[in-house]
Amino acid sequence: MAKSITTIGIVGAGAMGAGIAQIALTAGFEVILYDANEKALGKAAEDVALRIARLVEKGQAQPEMIAQAAAKLVLAYGLEAFKSADVVIEAIVEQLEPKQGLFQALEMVVREDAILASNTSSLSIAAIARACKHPGRVCGLHFFNPVPLMKLVEVIFGPATDPAVVEAMLELSKKFGKTAVRVKDGPGFLVNLGGRAYVTEALHVQSEGVADVEMIDRIMRDSAGFRMGPFELMDLTGIDVNFTASKVIWGGYMNDPRIKTAPLHENLFNAGRLGRKTGQGFHAYPENAPARPAYTPPEDDGTTSLNAVLPDADARFGSLIKSSGLVEVKDDKASPILISPLGEDAANAAVRLDLDPARVVAIDFTGIERRFVTLMSPLGGNGLVHEVAQWLNARGFATAVVKDSPGFVSLRILAMVANLGCEMAQIGIGTPQDIDLGMKLGQNYPFGPLELAEKLGPPVVLETLTAMQAMTGSDRYRPSLWLRRRAMLGLPIHTPD
Repeated sequence: MAKSITTIGIVGAGAMGAGIAQIALTAGFEVILYDANEKALGKAAEDVALRIARLVEKGQAQPEMIAQAAAKLVLAYGLEAFKSADVVIEAIVEQLEPKQGLFQALEMVVREDAILASNTSSLSIAAIARACKHPGRVCGLHFFNPVPLMKLVEVIFGPATDPAVVEAMLELSKKFGKTAVRVKDGPGFLVNLGGRAYVTEALHVQSEGVADVEMIDRIMRDSAGFRMGPFELMDLTGIDVNFTASKVIWGGYMNDPRIKTAPLHENLFNAGRLGRKTGQGFHAYPENAPARPAYTPPEDDGTTSLNAVLPDADARFGSLIKSSGLVEVKDDKASPILISPLGEDAANAAVRLDLDPARVVAIDFTGIERRFVTLMSPLGGNGLVHEVAQWLNARGFATAVVKDSPGFVSLRILAMVANLGCEMAQIGIGTPQDIDLGMKLGQNYPFGPLELAEKLGPPVVLETLTAMQAMTGSDRYRPSLWLRRRAMLGLPIHTPD
């Protein structure tokens, strides 16, 4: 491999290629940019120069950077220009055959020690390298859009990739000012695979009639702390993008039910309701719509205490008992019976505990730190669930009342996010630390999936998934062995094998 990297070749002058060119130029590298479309090539050069000039205007780059970048950028009109390149980064159409053909053509031109990197977001590095004479120098270098702003880069190694190539790309990413994670080749790599649980489980919650898309988004924002709800996120990225990715990744993992999407996802795709880009997806996006106000928990108005029966009271009720006027009483045949099941629905818990279902109110405390709780009652519902919700609202808690469901909403989705992260660690997609870092930087998660498992408690996540698997009969909720072993042994979730 090249002993030092000074010249970067880029094939493809679209948004990704131009973005890569910009960060390479501002890092001081010589850049050779090529595109078969000469108009696109010229536009990319203009856009890069304009963006660098704006950085200077904002005080984020020195004035001399404008002239230096212009001097270091070479526009190429044929692949032979890459003879001097130490690394060539491909950023062309996301199709396997054109990428394979390009890499074969590049091998006819570049030096034997030059590295060939693909910016693919989903295609197998092994498949791209298969057509090459020297597959050891082929790797993935997956940037995220917009390249100048997104800090994460996935450095992907295929079965044949030389470890020295991976190390060189990790170091190059640092020089670009990026945070890099080392990722094993596989469908969706790290970030796109890890992002399946959040959106697909929300789709299953909606398809089961537990809550509508607005309520699910609200719960995941205000209770779980995500910047966007899962349906808002899908609308933002585009349903054409996330449905296709979900389908490819599910198939790539041999139809593993834990990452399977739901029919509504495909229905919107087929209808052309692709989200913000078309003005309609899971939500409608009318012009000049007001921005969603920031979430603020309600204030405590000092309402008097609530009498309740607590048959399985534990630490989860402690904060309510201590600070919110919840008074535990003996069964008076009238007060609500409060329970907090893990992975069960309220009906099953009522039968298991031999309770009067007409008085049972189940509470999910997952969002208690954000003063948000979700409630449900057995089949058919009861007035007491709304009475409890109103009392909680008066005591400064936001609430959501959903239909009876195993795992509520937030706990169920979070358990699936954590479980998928554990499975990724189990199969070696990345280290636990890289998985957490990748999901926080690549998907803007408030916490990494393994950090989430640790926060909830590995035994809690395991119990939730085990109960949901037993109740639904679905292997969608099959716990990862990584999670199971650490939960059973009482070990931190990041404990290596």
